[in-house]
Amino acid sequence: MLQREIDVFLLLCFVTAECVQHQETIKGCISGDVNMEFKPDILKCLEVKSYEWCLPRAHEAPQLWAKFEPNKSTDITRYFLKLDGRLFHNPIEPTNLYFRNLTDFDENEYTLFISYINYIGPPTEYILYLDVEDVCFGKPNEVDNCAVTTCYTGDNGVLKMPGNQTEVVNGSKLVRVCNDSASGNYSCCNAAGTCLEQLLKIGEDTMPLDDEPSSTVIITTLVIVLVIAVAVGVTTGVLLFLKNRRGASEIKQ
Repeated sequence: MLQREIDVFLLLCFVTAECVQHQETIKGCISGDVNMEFKPDILKCLEVKSYEWCLPRAHEAPQLWAKFEPNKSTDITRYFLKLDGRLFHNPIEPTNLYFRNLTDFDENEYTLFISYINYIGPPTEYILYLDVEDVCFGKPNEVDNCAVTTCYTGDNGVLKMPGNQTEVVNGSKLVRVCNDSASGNYSCCNAAGTCLEQLLKIGEDTMPLDDEPSSTVIITTLVIVLVIAVAVGVTTGVLLFLKNRRGASEIKQ
């Protein structure tokens, strides 16, 4: 009887989950980093036995790429030497992976399989396709009054700067523009000659946000000025009223 109740509970638990295969595409830059965020519908009423990340193989079972077993260790097992020092995992976010120093070979389809303790049903699945761009510019940010971005090219790339200047880029290169003479169009080019162009210049308003008067300060100042003006006007009116009344009294006498 007890086993039957357990089986019914597990069946209801599985039915409440979405029985569809989720798939998503994320982009990364060559020689850059990417957070591979898998978003599976985990069966919350069951305890997870393992998280397995696999690569597809034609006409064969998926190839195991990495594995995390929360009941055995806080570390993941990597099944390729090329992943050492590049693939990281935080047990607090068990479904996610952090991938560093991307290469062209990392572009692939990655499937996460989640299995459960005392459960014989199909595993939970989530697919991420990682698209690695062979050249890209990071979004420019303003840091210490400088326009800052990163050029990603992989090996043997070139950064073309204003004034016909060039610099070799092996992997990635931080670009800082801190004066008007360095402002202009920058080209980030990989070894194959594919280039991306980015205009970099210092912002016209270089005043730090913390130094700008806030709207609260401005409103407070205006209120104080208005109160002072009203007080002066009332005082002046009272004095004139008293002066006129005194003059009228003297005339009657």
